[in-house]
Amino acid sequence: MKTIRLDLTLLALALFNLTGDNASAAPVDGPHSAIQDTTDIPIIENERPPPDSRLPWRISDEPSLSIGSVAGGGPDQFYGVMDATRLPDGRIVIANAGSSELRVFNPDGSHAATLGRRGEGPGEFASYAPTVVALWPGDSIAAPNGRQGRLSIFDRDGNHGRDVRLEVGFADIVDLLPDGGIVTSGVAGMHGGMTGSTGLVRPDVEWKVLGPDGKLGASFGEFPGTEWWAVFARGGQIESSRIHPFGRNTVGAVWGDLVAIGDQAAYEIKAFAADGTLVRIVRRDGDLGRPTRSEQDSYWERRYADLPPDSRAESLRAVKDMPVVDSYPAFSRILSDRLGYLWVQERWSSIWTVFDQEGHVQGLVEMPSGFGVFEIGEDYILGRARDDLGVEYVQMYDLHTG
Repeated sequence: MKTIRLDLTLLALALFNLTGDNASAAPVDGPHSAIQDTTDIPIIENERPPPDSRLPWRISDEPSLSIGSVAGGGPDQFYGVMDATRLPDGRIVIANAGSSELRVFNPDGSHAATLGRRGEGPGEFASYAPTVVALWPGDSIAAPNGRQGRLSIFDRDGNHGRDVRLEVGFADIVDLLPDGGIVTSGVAGMHGGMTGSTGLVRPDVEWKVLGPDGKLGASFGEFPGTEWWAVFARGGQIESSRIHPFGRNTVGAVWGDLVAIGDQAAYEIKAFAADGTLVRIVRRDGDLGRPTRSEQDSYWERRYADLPPDSRAESLRAVKDMPVVDSYPAFSRILSDRLGYLWVQERWSSIWTVFDQEGHVQGLVEMPSGFGVFEIGEDYILGRARDDLGVEYVQMYDLHTG
C-alpha cells in the first residue's frame, strides 16, 4: 500500500554526531517457485521471470483520468504531490504537500473539496506535509502531520474528526493495517559497528506497529536503513554526509493483514503478522550487479551539471572519494494491491514483479514510463506523472487482470 514519509535526515545526522509499492489470474506457464520449511517458517524461493516476459495483464495505453493544469492557480494546479488514494465512491484524494492540503476530486476529475491547511492546529498540516493519504477504517481518510507526530482523521464528507497522537519520535509512517494499526519505522542506531570512522554507514531502523489509538504495539525488529557516506573529523564528529546514489535501504508495505519488509541488500522480503511474528520469507533469484566508479562519477557529473563552474568543481571534489557500494539495490519499492498481490519494483525501472498472496512469483508487469505509482486497486493504477516542464498530474490507468 503506502509509505508515509517523515523527515529522518536530521535525526540520522544527530546519531552520526553521537557516534563520534485476483488470486485466480496466475499465469499458466509462469516462473517456478519452491517452498522450504526448515524452521517452521515457510521460505518461498522463486526463479526470476525471463526479462522480456510479461503477465497477461493489461494496463490501458492512456490514462482514464488525468487531473492537473499548467497554470491558473486553481486546485488542479499541483506542487509537491506526494500521494493519492481512491475512495470507495470513486473520488480521488490527493496529498499536495506543497500547499499543506488534501485536495478531493470527483470521479470526473472536477474539484470537490480541500481539506486542511498549513498550521499547527487540529486537522492542519506542517510545511511539506501531508506526505501520504490513506483509507482509515469506516471509509474515513487519514493523513500524517509529519513533524507534529500525529495522524489527522477526516470523515468521508471531509469533516475533521480527530487527531491521533503517535507514541513514536522521529519516524516514517509506512502504512496502515486494515484494522487501523499504524506501521512505522524510525532510526534506532548505527549498523555494522559504526565507531565514527569515515565510510559507508546504514543507521539501524526499528520497524513497529502502533494501535489505532497511536499507542505502541509490537516490534518487527531492527533493519539497516538508508546508506550514507559519512566523513568524520577527529573526535568522532560528523564533518559531512551524503546519501549514496546507489545505496541500499529497507522498504516495506502492508500486505493484506501482514507487513512486508525488505532490505534492498538482497532480494528477500519478510512478512510479519501484526503481533510481530514472522510468518513467511519470500525470495527471488537475480544477479544484483555492482556499480562502477565510472557510473558513480557520471552520476555526480549529471547531478551538478547546472551549478556555476566554481560551485560545480567544489561539489565534485567533495564526492570524489566516496566509496563504490558492493552491489546495486536488489529492488526499489514494495506495494500491495487490494486483491492481495505483492508488487516489487525492479531497481530504477518501470518493471514490477508480481507475487501472489502466498509469495509465489506470478510474472512481470510494465508500468507507463516515468509514472510514479501511489496505489494499485482491483482494476486501476493511480499515480503521478510529470510533463516536459515538470508540471505534475495525478492520473489513473485501467488495469485488466482477467
